[in-house]
Amino acid sequence: MTADSQKDLLLAGITILDGALAPQGFAFQFRGEGAGSGGPFAWGEFVRGDRRLELHYRNALGKVAYHVQDKSAPHESYMRQLGVWADCEYPGTSIGSLQGFRGLAHDLAYAKDFLDGDAKVLLLAAESEAAAAAVQRERLAASYAGDARCIEEMNSLFKAKRYADVVAAFDTLHSPHLLSEAQRRLVQLARNRASG
Repeated sequence: MTADSQKDLLLAGITILDGALAPQGFAFQFRGEGAGSGGPFAWGEFVRGDRRLELHYRNALGKVAYHVQDKSAPHESYMRQLGVWADCEYPGTSIGSLQGFRGLAHDLAYAKDFLDGDAKVLLLAAESEAAAAAVQRERLAASYAGDARCIEEMNSLFKAKRYADVVAAFDTLHSPHLLSEAQRRLVQLARNRASG
């Protein structure tokens, strides 16, 4: 597929969404097209004031994100925050090129908070997304700092019954608060056995 056909399909999908968004004062703005490692794509946004509904298309509707001012949340996070994710139709299981737009049009009926409300629920979803992204960045930084290797070493030391060494390795972790519950139990058990 060419970028042109991606743009054409995106614009065809926009006509499906227009019925839900135009009456609320949103207007579509095509933002661009190109080719990336995943192939050709096109994208644009429905915009009204400080609110934007961002849409990316690559063989099907892909990224859908809601923006208010400088805050944003992807479709799933917003719908989960609204408590309606189980009833949503986007992204769905259909691979039809325009089916994603039909599913999203259905789901927009739940987005009154974004469309004509105060967007408080969307802002909560954005806050949750930002917190999750921060944790993910911290985990990545911790793995770069050697925590992943250290945790593997702690497991090996525990199996070898070198409990004091497990505790010593734990004390060198960059982000010990990111350990799983099972890993924390292993460290506590090692502490108990090393001191007993």
